[in-house]
Amino acid sequence: MKTFIKRLLQNITMVLLILVALKDIAIALPIRRHSGLHHMIIGIQAPSQMQPRGILPFLSGTLMLLLAYRLYKRVRLAWIIEIIALTVGLTYHLARHQVLPFHTVLADIFVLTVLVASYKDFARSSDRITVKRAIGFILCSFFLVLSNAAIGLFLLKADIRSIHSIYDAIYSSVKLLVLMDTDSLGMKGQAGKFYGDTLIIINWICIMASAFLLLKPLVYNPIINKQGKQKARQLVLKYGDNPMAYLALENDKKYFFGSRIEGVCAYNLAGDVFTVCGDMICDEKDGLLFLWEITDFCRKNNYDTLFINITDKFSSLLKMAGFGIIKYGEDACFLLEEYNLAGKKAAKVRAAINHANKEGIMVFEYTPQEKRDHLIEKQMQSITEEWLQQKGGMEMGFMLGGMGLNEPMDRRYFYAINTEGEMLGFVVFLPYMKGKGYLADVTRRRSNAPQGVLEKIIYDAFMVMKEEGVLWGNMGLSPLYNIPNEPGCSFTEKVFTFIYENMNQTYDFRALHHAKLKYGPTDWQPRYLAFNPRPFSLNFGYAILKVQMPKNMFKTILPNLLKLDKQQ
Repeated sequence: MKTFIKRLLQNITMVLLILVALKDIAIALPIRRHSGLHHMIIGIQAPSQMQPRGILPFLSGTLMLLLAYRLYKRVRLAWIIEIIALTVGLTYHLARHQVLPFHTVLADIFVLTVLVASYKDFARSSDRITVKRAIGFILCSFFLVLSNAAIGLFLLKADIRSIHSIYDAIYSSVKLLVLMDTDSLGMKGQAGKFYGDTLIIINWICIMASAFLLLKPLVYNPIINKQGKQKARQLVLKYGDNPMAYLALENDKKYFFGSRIEGVCAYNLAGDVFTVCGDMICDEKDGLLFLWEITDFCRKNNYDTLFINITDKFSSLLKMAGFGIIKYGEDACFLLEEYNLAGKKAAKVRAAINHANKEGIMVFEYTPQEKRDHLIEKQMQSITEEWLQQKGGMEMGFMLGGMGLNEPMDRRYFYAINTEGEMLGFVVFLPYMKGKGYLADVTRRRSNAPQGVLEKIIYDAFMVMKEEGVLWGNMGLSPLYNIPNEPGCSFTEKVFTFIYENMNQTYDFRALHHAKLKYGPTDWQPRYLAFNPRPFSLNFGYAILKVQMPKNMFKTILPNLLKLDKQQ
């Protein structure tokens, strides 16, 4: 509750700064002479203060908008600049015994109080490289503009009363660029006034450019080169116990590597939500320290944090660290030493495989790391293109991988062919638990393929892996399946249950679950969402959808929501 109130006060502060900035901009615009707008501005600010000096109000208002935005991003340097500006402004007016409107003083004091009281929240560093460039740019630009101003004013001394020597020109240049007031020079002609206004504009352009550089927040640079991916791969193979772990190597991920420990997490940004695919990938004993590094980074960058599809491995640690934990669904898992097609549970799959066997369908493993076969890969690509057409060209990501034929690495490929040698379907398996488990990640078949093609591929692949000593097979998540829905459950859990039961036009949760259920999994293992801060809010829901559908989210969801509304 305290966090909510503090954020609310901070947001009110930023809204006040935006309103003041817009007021300054409005004062500088020609439309302020419109009678209605004129009276409105008078109500906000006293007429004695409404005399704009050139474009100063417009530029200062624009700068204040930039400051407000960077304060919203919790940039430390923006906080420092705003504190200095407010303090100097109030002190200046008091020292000159100027009487400000009560609401102006009250707003300044409120903003100053909130910013000072919450200084710890404005911890996001500016980019060191751009800060250095900005300081250099400020010094160079000020020197060049000052030199130009001094020479120009000296040459125009006939039009300026206060300039008689080069020293007068230098002093007047400093005064002009600091106070930004051409009236202080005592101009006798239009040429001098025009030149002074031009210098002020140039000076403000330099100030604005410097401000953009100074206030550029530090953004973690994702390591996406081959060396970084190879480092992530080594960590995934060593510590990746979550079936989702290998998805860290997909091209839609960014990496956050531990600085004090050996670990990585694969993430993407959705708005201001740092969204992680699966668990942290590190040694369990290093989990607390790595989590601290992640949360400290998110705090400095004003990111909310969301882990999607985590296991029991780190759920207790995340809960202890203050994260909210909500069940997200269950994984269909197969303990291979116990798994077979006997009994009623797997009757449908058994029948489908028998049908495929009668059709003469055979399953083989393709090993591109040993020998590339362009005919096999061409047929896989053909099946994928046909599959994409059926899906309307939309391919989800983040929690689902691709074929990965450009970089097969540790993926395993099983495919089925008919008696004519035509490929009918294929499945890509991803390793986890140091190769003791495999996830059936990509499953695709031709639209005219006989019944049982995918069932035969998956079962035959599991049996091959079983003989190799692999412990677990996995068919992935049944999203929102078996979410608690009894009295006392959270509002979010009720929403998830409603989505599972009523929104299958958007994503067929029930059909996906039944497609996995028919294989007769030996285990259903729970998967969770972990989020901070609590409670679960719309920005987390948006992040879940956005990372998986970065390009087609609204195009995919809105038409189906409209269908749902019509049905109800």
